[in-house]
Amino acid sequence: MTVEEKAQQVTGAMPTRLFGRHGLDEEQARAAIGLGIGHVGPLGMFGHKSPAQIANAVNQVQRFLVTGTRLGIPALFHTEALNGVVAPGLTAFPTAIGLAATWNPAAVEAMGDVLRRQTRAIGHLCVLSPVMDVARDARWGRVHETYGEEPYLVSAMSVAFTRGIQGDDPRTGVLATGKHFLAYGLTESGQNMARTNVGARELYEVYARPFEAAIKLAGLAGIMNSYSTVDGVPVGASREILTTLLRERLGFTGTVVSDYEAVGHLHRRLDVARDAEDAGRIALAAGLDMELPIPEGLSTAAA
Repeated sequence: MTVEEKAQQVTGAMPTRLFGRHGLDEEQARAAIGLGIGHVGPLGMFGHKSPAQIANAVNQVQRFLVTGTRLGIPALFHTEALNGVVAPGLTAFPTAIGLAATWNPAAVEAMGDVLRRQTRAIGHLCVLSPVMDVARDARWGRVHETYGEEPYLVSAMSVAFTRGIQGDDPRTGVLATGKHFLAYGLTESGQNMARTNVGARELYEVYARPFEAAIKLAGLAGIMNSYSTVDGVPVGASREILTTLLRERLGFTGTVVSDYEAVGHLHRRLDVARDAEDAGRIALAAGLDMELPIPEGLSTAAA
């Protein structure tokens, strides 16, 4: 495997770059994923109008990767599934804050099982869900995506969702991705992506608790970083958060993926990196494994 091929395996592609009016555009696909790719974004959100059409499109991409690239490595397709797989024709459940109001983790686990079967049916084996943020500021615009303000309840629901969607056999499960690590629901003045000001004890005992529960009780497979800063350091650049806390203290052994464009934010929004290449190096050193949705930092850093 060349360095360039390795770099492609730690980033993703959006389906809009791969398809034309009549299906997979091989010229566009060769330009975007001709060296292989690690992840492909959610097809159900980009013009594929039925589960059958989505599954067919996934098959086209996988066939290209397996038969049309040197290494023949299939990609991992991901989608959103907080309270239903985001694709036409699939089941929608109450939003997370409504699910939390039931105080019924068994029902959330049963929902996760439905989502698992539907997600696999359209060829997507990874979901960027659930949201494990503890939300304690009603001004924050994403409270409805969370299980609320109580760490025990958020932990119970997070464990239930993870168990339901991952199942008890990797061959029939879907990878869950807990987000947003860490303390994303406590940003300054309730502003999305703003800084988080919280002490180390509260950070661990309140905001890391649902993630730790899902890791230790349900074998959580994935983590997505927060856009915010903790103690003045962007989470995507924080080895203290992504390695010392997450891997060494919480015992996480899975994959850390970036929230969309979070690596690019390190140089375009947060000014802690000189350019995309520097941002990629910083993110890798911090403990980020996969850049989503498309190559910006990690591919240039790895190359």
